[in-house]
Amino acid sequence: MTKSTLRSSLAVGAALFAAAWSMTARAEDKPAAAPVAIGDYHMHIQGPAVTADLRRMKAAKPEIFAGMSDDMMNERSGADALAVLDKAGVRQGTLLSVAYMFASPLMQPAPADMAALTRTENAYNVAAGLASNGRLQAFISVNPLAANAMDELNYWRDRPGVSGLKLHLANSGFNPRADADIEKLAAVFAFAGRNALPIAIHVRNAKDYTADDARAFIDRVLPGMGDVPVQIAHGGSWGELDRITIDALALYGDAIAKQAKGTRNLRIELALLVVNDKTDPVLAGDYVKEMRRIGMDRFILGSDWPAIYTPDQYYALLRTQLPLTPEEWAVIFGNEAPYFTHPRVSPRKAR
Repeated sequence: MTKSTLRSSLAVGAALFAAAWSMTARAEDKPAAAPVAIGDYHMHIQGPAVTADLRRMKAAKPEIFAGMSDDMMNERSGADALAVLDKAGVRQGTLLSVAYMFASPLMQPAPADMAALTRTENAYNVAAGLASNGRLQAFISVNPLAANAMDELNYWRDRPGVSGLKLHLANSGFNPRADADIEKLAAVFAFAGRNALPIAIHVRNAKDYTADDARAFIDRVLPGMGDVPVQIAHGGSWGELDRITIDALALYGDAIAKQAKGTRNLRIELALLVVNDKTDPVLAGDYVKEMRRIGMDRFILGSDWPAIYTPDQYYALLRTQLPLTPEEWAVIFGNEAPYFTHPRVSPRKAR
């Protein structure tokens, strides 16, 4: 048992003792109940081809998967996603396709049938969303630098069940300091903006990310989305809270305050912003200051299931690590991703 768990247990015991001792205890003296989350907007399922390749990758480079759940090595379905949502009492979720894996530089040797595998995995994700009776929305995915990226986007843009596009710049080998990479990413954002296709994006490409890297994305890429929703994964982090994450969040906040193009429906999603119960309290406090400056209505929940945690596990951890008030947590837990609030209407052709 951790120290924090022990303290929680003692606090609960004391509250029970006090209630038994005096029947006049006021309801407002009782600890606030944990809020119930409406959604988990960062979840992953995967078909057999991705699963087989991940197992091969883990056998060759086990260090890449250190600390990750063994469930990542198993095929998962929409029914599995619904089961973990039900366990957490969560109503809805977003399935972010991992089809980008087939065009990742991490996938060596690169599969000769990369484009076909990408299509099949995206279809697997979309089918799961369509079968969920509206509880799961499905995002397709591509590597924005890959030769098949625009073909894949054009294939899916008018098809039913496609709620958005997932991009993972670290997995894609993206370099924010390379003009050619910026231009390719900007072209994908412009396509998504024209076709009303929301984007969920893991922006940070590496641990040595800089403020200039974040500015390049905000100034040169994000405007292409116009008012179409954009979801910044992991709270703008690499998958952990550090000083660079706070600096990036501040830049998003500046852009929002200026009503910069592309920010009207910008949301910050909090999946794996923290990864254990030892978050630096100074960093956590500074991150929360930026959250308050931006406004809690801009933040949504995600777990990145099954990378490390299930939704119920991660949401409980997150509440212990970020020093928000119960009222602030209630807002965040009740926030819906804009593409759930206003489902996508796919255009018949690019404008």
